[in-house]
Amino acid sequence: MKKTFFAALALGIIASSCSNQLDEYAINPNSPEAASAPTLLSGAELSTFATYGGQIARISSVLAQQAAGNQFQLQTFGQYVITEADITNEWATIYNGALINTKTLMDQYSTGNPYYVGMTKVLMAMNFGIATDYWGDVPFTEAAQALQGNFQPKYDKQEDVIKGIQTLLDDAITNLSQPVSANTFVPGTDDIIFKGNVQAWINAAYIIKARYANRLSQVDPTGSATQALAALNKVSADQPDMNAIFYDVAGNYNQWYDFLSVRANYIKMGKFFVDYLKTTNDPRLPYLVSLDEKKGYSGLAPEESDNSAASDPGPAVASSTSPTPLATYSEAKFIEAEAQLRLGKKAESAAAYNTAVAASVKRITGSDIPTAFRQALASETTTSITLEKIINQKYVALFTLPEGYNDWRRTGFPALKANQDSDKKAIPLRLPTSQDERNYNKNATVVDDIYQAVWWDK
Repeated sequence: MKKTFFAALALGIIASSCSNQLDEYAINPNSPEAASAPTLLSGAELSTFATYGGQIARISSVLAQQAAGNQFQLQTFGQYVITEADITNEWATIYNGALINTKTLMDQYSTGNPYYVGMTKVLMAMNFGIATDYWGDVPFTEAAQALQGNFQPKYDKQEDVIKGIQTLLDDAITNLSQPVSANTFVPGTDDIIFKGNVQAWINAAYIIKARYANRLSQVDPTGSATQALAALNKVSADQPDMNAIFYDVAGNYNQWYDFLSVRANYIKMGKFFVDYLKTTNDPRLPYLVSLDEKKGYSGLAPEESDNSAASDPGPAVASSTSPTPLATYSEAKFIEAEAQLRLGKKAESAAAYNTAVAASVKRITGSDIPTAFRQALASETTTSITLEKIINQKYVALFTLPEGYNDWRRTGFPALKANQDSDKKAIPLRLPTSQDERNYNKNATVVDDIYQAVWWDK
């Protein structure tokens, strides 16, 4: 019975949270081994969209107080009640969706298809990254082997997983740097993200390399900064941002929009986030935050709930076709600012920060940064730049991407105050082990305590 359950789960190419989006690709969940490389790549990309834009993103935003849990399940998350059953689907989206697709593609199409392999390895790195950020030790070396009969993969230490992520990205860059003539098949429209633009994929890979180098800021402050900057030296402002792409068609909507459409009032904007935007006269406010019932902008404190009058997430992040950022130039510049600051290079840090803020405003609003806002928030110097300023603005720039919560765990910024009505009056530091892993994987590293920090969170 146990083996049958895991086989069925593994054969479900995609998790339920994004299954509708795969209908047009005609994936047969009972025969993933028969799927074509284009179908598997599209499936892996859509699974990755679900990983970065689904329940984990909502939980992260609530814990980081960018959003607020207002009703039902999201309200309990805002009270820091997060159980192993709550996140089982999110685990499955990664391990039984994205990673099954990528593993199958690698097994069947690795010969003569370096572009497919390179894109696949970037997606693998991204999904392993989310998994280890939220669960710590996770399956890596034995991941996604259910189709080969391994239903109980061993868990790898987080330190080794992050090393593996860097190796995947290095390999991806090598694959994507091959000439077109080296490919039997060349990705095109099946690559939902970049439509086959391999230079854009390489650029994104370097940004993600910098992200996971910088993740180790508390483990190795100097080494992590140096490694991040080495990757960022290869990032170009001329390449497009990496986004999850959505369409104004049922089953293909932006996931925040889709969630709010069917679960109105479950989640609202967070008071800390909205107040920060209002206090700084941020031009991104009407793009990130919708008007409330009084035609203003308001959010809920962690202790507040069941209030339908507060603002919802705004049109830049929660309309039907809003792209969800996965790896952006503004993120790259924020990482550069932080890394340079750790190395004592304040002039370089300030310059990177100023560029990051301007790039974020342009990405979100479509317009250049207003002069007044630039003078107030994006004109830092060697004497004024601080880590808190860098992280606070990055927190705004990457709303909906889980990085806000990750950065808070690493740095303590923004200076959030936990829900004082919660049991421990402290913000959780991880997610609990998936219920299915506890029940069916004897090799799982089971962690119930959501206040137990992951390895990189020193």
